[in-house]
Amino acid sequence: MNKKLKTVMAAVILMGVMAMVEGCGGNRAESQAASDGRTLKVATEAAYPPFRYMDQDKHMVGFEIDLLKEVASRIGADVEIKDMPFDRLLDAVEEKKVDAAIGAITITEERSKKVAFSDSYYKLSGYSLLVIKGNPPVRNEEELAGRIVAAKRGSTSEARAKTLHPKKIVSMDHYSDIFKAVESGEVDVGITGDQAAVYELEHGGSGRLVLSGTIPADDHFAIALSKENPGLREEINQALKSIMDDGTYDRLTNKWFFARAVDKE
Repeated sequence: MNKKLKTVMAAVILMGVMAMVEGCGGNRAESQAASDGRTLKVATEAAYPPFRYMDQDKHMVGFEIDLLKEVASRIGADVEIKDMPFDRLLDAVEEKKVDAAIGAITITEERSKKVAFSDSYYKLSGYSLLVIKGNPPVRNEEELAGRIVAAKRGSTSEARAKTLHPKKIVSMDHYSDIFKAVESGEVDVGITGDQAAVYELEHGGSGRLVLSGTIPADDHFAIALSKENPGLREEINQALKSIMDDGTYDRLTNKWFFARAVDKE
């Protein structure tokens, strides 16, 4: 058998083994999810691609949706997702209308007064600054001073922008509103999370918008939970750890971001 043929056969065998492993993992998750009839009620806002959004068939999809379903399967639960505005997510948890909330929710001292948080599952690399093509760039936080800035209502990027002496902050309910505001000239610059900007530019936005700068950030996203349910927090943390350890997390980040999204150390 020549060397080239051996290489091809080895690759085919490897692909077969990987498919078998993935298939077995999927069956395990399905059996766990149906094991005890639990339902995990979770609030989110389905308007932040690629973390979560409605696809063309009106199905909620995205990185956080896949991650949430994987967590639920590992704690032996089905998952019921409720779509609501971002600024209502923590209230829904605190008022026990849901068991948890997921939605690129950054752990902050102020938010921790209302809810408990799981371990972090994503570290934001920075806030992206978007301007319309042909307009002067806004390259860093110093250059936000004196500008009209569009930011997501209730977000940490909005809070950060407010400290940087802009001329005006225009608060928007969705990132899609921010992009439209920049394109229309209503604002000078839009500030968003890193992956939101990349997704918009890769899905048609690059014809109109340009990523002109970034602001460093140290935001850690986590699942929000009731302070009165420490047992659920422990279960979810154990599930997240196993997802990180067995390669599932890297598979999900490659699927949705095409790159490793967090330092797991």
